[in-house]
Amino acid sequence: MRSTEEWSRLGGLVIAGLAVLAACAVLIPRLLGFAAGPEAEIITALKHTEAYGFSLPIPLADAPLVSQELHFARITVTVEPGGQRAEAHATLDFNGTLGPTRVGTAGVEKVPFVRRGGDWVPEKNTSPRLVAVVTALEARRRALEAADAQALARLTVPGNPGAGGAEWDELKMLRGRLYRAEAWYIRLEREQAVVTEHWRLQGSLPSRPVDTRGQRSLSLTLHGDEFLFSPGLM
Repeated sequence: MRSTEEWSRLGGLVIAGLAVLAACAVLIPRLLGFAAGPEAEIITALKHTEAYGFSLPIPLADAPLVSQELHFARITVTVEPGGQRAEAHATLDFNGTLGPTRVGTAGVEKVPFVRRGGDWVPEKNTSPRLVAVVTALEARRRALEAADAQALARLTVPGNPGAGGAEWDELKMLRGRLYRAEAWYIRLEREQAVVTEHWRLQGSLPSRPVDTRGQRSLSLTLHGDEFLFSPGLM
């Protein structure tokens, strides 16, 4: 029979052993990351997103952008002098939703990373260009639903005429107006994005109810950190 002192000593050894294992679980991945370099750490962070997905807020939207399937490929990493910032360039295939809207994309993504607490983490999120395009698309959808010409004008490149034409005139006349995007299929390029939108417009004119669906192509150009529409909104 072991004495109380022996059991106490054994318990202390077990606790100490568990503490060592916990420390190893934290430190070993970090030490391996140091050995492999920032490129490997950043690629691992992007691949981790593939496994677990993301849910990212979109300004003005009632729901976040939620991934259902995504894949990063052809990843290259450039580390800035000083070793505290880096940029990952990759191709991105994405399928997900923004509330009731299906969102799909293929093309080029650029993800800034910063070093925080000894780890490489995305400066904003793992899909900033996709988020910027979806932000512009949702802002346009809301402006069309509100028939807000000034809000639409703020979403266009300088010199673009903005809203206008027969379709715009009819949209402004609708009562109980609902403009919905059923799907956005986005092609991300280096400085541009091309979007195929499947839309539905509902409301009523003095002479008849309106419930129409259609498809249109939209072009956006990168200006700083945001995408603006060029040449048209409708």
